[in-house]
Amino acid sequence: MASGNEEEESLWRNIKKDTRQICKKVKQYPLVCLLLLISVFLLIAVPHWQVSGIDNITEKATQENDDRTTLVQIFGSVAILTGIYFAWENLTVAQTSLKNDQELSQKNIKVALDTLDSNIKNAQENLKVAQNGQITERFTRAVDQLGNKEMEIRLGGIYALERISKESEEDYWPIMEILTAYVRRNSPNSVYIDNDSEVSLDIQAILNVIGRRKYYFNDKESRRLNLQKVCLHGASLGTAHLEGANLWKANLHEANLWKVNFKGTNLIEADLSEAYLKKAYLGKTYLKEANLWRANLEGANLQEAKDLTIDQLSKAKTLYKAQLDSELEDELRSKGFGHLLDDEPDE
Repeated sequence: MASGNEEEESLWRNIKKDTRQICKKVKQYPLVCLLLLISVFLLIAVPHWQVSGIDNITEKATQENDDRTTLVQIFGSVAILTGIYFAWENLTVAQTSLKNDQELSQKNIKVALDTLDSNIKNAQENLKVAQNGQITERFTRAVDQLGNKEMEIRLGGIYALERISKESEEDYWPIMEILTAYVRRNSPNSVYIDNDSEVSLDIQAILNVIGRRKYYFNDKESRRLNLQKVCLHGASLGTAHLEGANLWKANLHEANLWKVNFKGTNLIEADLSEAYLKKAYLGKTYLKEANLWRANLEGANLQEAKDLTIDQLSKAKTLYKAQLDSELEDELRSKGFGHLLDDEPDE
């Protein structure tokens, strides 16, 4: 008896559980449950109603089963079509949801990229401000060093300015003006120079900086270097770009000017005596009253030089392989100076 009671209680528990699940499903899908009830009712009632006029029991049962089978097939087809419809609708909803999610993701990505771009620009601007502040501080300190009495400190200031000129486009030309002004002030041609002396270390350092500068006249430099009336006795400027520079009345006695480009340079009244001008470019250079005594002009280009005279050329050490305007060359030969053009100089 105890065993029977336990089985009965277990059965009732299962019935209650199944009932609760059924009620839950009914609450979740009331329309589906209603359709199922209607379908069951139709499966029972309609075939029975259709055969109500048949008296033969066997025929009646057969017809009722056939009708019921037909209804089952109809309901099954409707269920399949309904399932397909809902599946398609769910797919459409899923696609729409996916599209919306993608659009939202794209918007979020765009916002994130815009924010990142803005942050990068702000960081770059802040970095530029910081760098400009550092450059200004370095610039001021380097200029102060130029006025120091110690040669080593002045040299440090010169090379510090060179580094800044390579880093800062805004400071490039002001630095060139500061350095050339330093040369004009500290090495004027009015100061007496004996034949054995050369330019000081700081002046030569500035000339090296000028020779190495990244731009030159008509190549991102719109203004001319101002080195007028300076003393560069014995200085070394080999291969420097001095196009368009103002070297009026400059003292370049015994200077090394190998392969220097003097195109369009103002060398009026400049002292080029005993200067080494081998392979220098002096085309279109202004040479009025320039002193060429004992100047080495081997291989130099003097074509279209301005105000150049036979008297100046005749005093040169050599014009071997020099390029001259044909009129000047013919006049030199006619006046007995052909040896300057033809004789290879001693090294």
